[in-house]
Amino acid sequence: MNLSDCYKKLSEAVNEMCVSTQSLKDRLRSSMRHGFTFFPVKSFPEGPREQFSEIKSALTVVRMPGHIEPYPDPIDRMKPAEVKSLIGKVISLRDGVAEEYYRRAFQRSERDSKNNTTWEDGVQKARQLLGR
Repeated sequence: MNLSDCYKKLSEAVNEMCVSTQSLKDRLRSSMRHGFTFFPVKSFPEGPREQFSEIKSALTVVRMPGHIEPYPDPIDRMKPAEVKSLIGKVISLRDGVAEEYYRRAFQRSERDSKNNTTWEDGVQKARQLLGR
Protein backbone atom coordinates (compact mmCIF):
# COMPACT_ATOMS: atom_id res chain seq x y z
CA MET A 1 0.00 0.00 0.00
CA ASN A 2 1.38 3.37 -0.96
CA LEU A 3 0.79 6.99 -0.06
CA SER A 4 -1.58 7.44 -2.98
CA ASP A 5 -3.83 4.67 -1.62
CA CYS A 6 -3.76 6.21 1.87
CA TYR A 7 -4.67 9.61 0.46
CA LYS A 8 -7.53 8.20 -1.59
CA LYS A 9 -9.07 6.15 1.23
CA LEU A 10 -8.76 8.95 3.77
CA SER A 11 -10.27 11.46 1.32
CA GLU A 12 -13.23 9.15 0.74
CA ALA A 13 -13.69 8.68 4.49
CA VAL A 14 -13.49 12.43 5.22
CA ASN A 15 -15.89 13.20 2.38
CA GLU A 16 -18.37 10.70 3.78
CA MET A 17 -18.12 12.20 7.27
CA CYS A 18 -18.60 15.74 5.95
CA VAL A 19 -21.60 15.17 3.69
CA SER A 20 -23.53 12.69 5.81
CA THR A 21 -26.56 13.76 7.83
CA GLN A 22 -26.18 10.89 10.30
CA SER A 23 -25.08 11.28 13.91
CA LEU A 24 -21.37 11.85 14.49
CA LYS A 25 -20.98 8.28 15.78
CA ASP A 26 -22.63 6.88 12.66
CA ARG A 27 -20.57 9.14 10.40
CA LEU A 28 -17.36 7.90 11.98
CA ARG A 29 -18.49 4.27 11.81
CA SER A 30 -19.60 4.60 8.16
CA SER A 31 -16.34 6.27 7.16
CA MET A 32 -14.49 3.15 8.21
CA ARG A 33 -15.93 1.14 5.34
CA HIS A 34 -13.37 2.87 3.13
CA GLY A 35 -10.72 0.79 4.86
CA PHE A 36 -8.27 3.49 5.91
CA THR A 37 -7.70 1.75 9.26
CA PHE A 38 -6.44 -1.40 7.54
CA PHE A 39 -3.27 0.23 6.22
CA PRO A 40 -0.03 -0.71 7.94
CA VAL A 41 1.45 2.14 9.98
CA LYS A 42 4.53 2.20 7.71
CA SER A 43 2.29 3.22 4.77
CA PHE A 44 2.02 6.68 6.28
CA PRO A 45 4.63 9.43 6.13
CA GLU A 46 6.67 9.90 9.28
CA GLY A 47 4.77 12.98 10.50
CA PRO A 48 1.22 11.55 10.48
CA ARG A 49 2.23 8.04 11.64
CA GLU A 50 1.68 8.69 15.34
CA GLN A 51 -1.71 10.25 14.66
CA PHE A 52 -2.70 7.26 12.52
CA SER A 53 -1.63 4.91 15.31
CA GLU A 54 -3.86 6.78 17.78
CA ILE A 55 -6.84 6.62 15.43
CA LYS A 56 -6.24 2.97 14.62
CA SER A 57 -6.00 1.95 18.27
CA ALA A 58 -9.16 3.91 19.13
CA LEU A 59 -11.07 2.12 16.35
CA THR A 60 -9.49 -1.32 16.64
CA VAL A 61 -12.59 -3.33 17.46
CA VAL A 62 -15.24 -1.25 15.77
CA ARG A 63 -18.09 -3.11 14.14
CA MET A 64 -18.51 -2.41 10.48
CA PRO A 65 -22.04 -1.37 9.43
CA GLY A 66 -24.22 -4.44 8.94
CA HIS A 67 -22.20 -6.69 11.27
CA ILE A 68 -23.79 -7.87 14.48
CA GLU A 69 -21.54 -8.28 17.51
CA PRO A 70 -22.53 -9.26 21.06
CA TYR A 71 -20.75 -6.27 22.65
CA PRO A 72 -20.80 -2.53 22.02
CA ASP A 73 -17.97 -1.27 19.88
CA PRO A 74 -15.64 1.53 21.02
CA ILE A 75 -17.59 4.19 19.13
CA ASP A 76 -20.75 3.28 21.05
CA ARG A 77 -18.83 3.67 24.31
CA MET A 78 -17.36 7.07 23.36
CA LYS A 79 -18.71 10.35 24.66
CA PRO A 80 -19.82 12.84 21.99
CA ALA A 81 -16.72 14.98 22.64
CA GLU A 82 -14.48 11.94 22.07
CA VAL A 83 -16.22 11.13 18.79
CA LYS A 84 -15.90 14.74 17.63
CA SER A 85 -12.22 14.74 18.58
CA LEU A 86 -11.58 11.50 16.70
CA ILE A 87 -13.32 12.85 13.60
CA GLY A 88 -11.09 15.91 13.85
CA LYS A 89 -8.04 13.64 14.06
CA VAL A 90 -9.11 11.73 10.94
CA ILE A 91 -9.55 15.01 9.06
CA SER A 92 -6.19 16.24 10.33
CA LEU A 93 -4.56 12.95 9.31
CA ARG A 94 -6.01 13.30 5.83
CA ASP A 95 -4.61 16.85 5.63
CA GLY A 96 -1.14 15.64 6.69
CA VAL A 97 -1.19 12.81 4.16
CA ALA A 98 -2.44 15.19 1.44
CA GLU A 99 0.39 17.61 2.17
CA GLU A 100 3.00 14.85 1.83
CA TYR A 101 1.26 13.35 -1.22
CA TYR A 102 1.27 16.67 -3.10
CA ARG A 103 4.79 17.54 -1.97
CA ARG A 104 6.05 14.28 -3.44
CA ALA A 105 4.00 14.73 -6.62
CA PHE A 106 5.36 18.26 -7.06
CA GLN A 107 8.95 17.09 -6.54
CA ARG A 108 8.39 14.30 -9.06
CA SER A 109 6.95 16.67 -11.66
CA GLU A 110 9.86 19.10 -11.17
CA ARG A 111 12.34 16.26 -11.57
CA ASP A 112 10.53 14.96 -14.64
CA SER A 113 10.43 18.38 -16.24
CA LYS A 114 14.19 18.75 -15.73
CA ASN A 115 14.77 15.34 -17.30
CA ASN A 116 12.47 15.96 -20.27
CA THR A 117 14.17 17.48 -23.25
CA THR A 118 11.96 19.68 -25.39
CA TRP A 119 12.14 19.58 -29.17
CA GLU A 120 13.86 22.97 -29.17
CA ASP A 121 16.48 21.70 -26.69
CA GLY A 122 17.11 18.70 -28.94
CA VAL A 123 17.56 20.91 -32.01
CA GLN A 124 19.90 23.19 -30.11
CA LYS A 125 22.03 20.25 -28.91
CA ALA A 126 22.14 18.81 -32.42
CA ARG A 127 23.35 22.15 -33.79
CA GLN A 128 26.05 22.28 -31.14
CA LEU A 129 27.18 18.78 -32.04
CA LEU A 130 27.23 19.65 -35.72
CA GLY A 131 29.13 22.88 -35.06
CA ARG A 132 26.45 25.26 -36.27
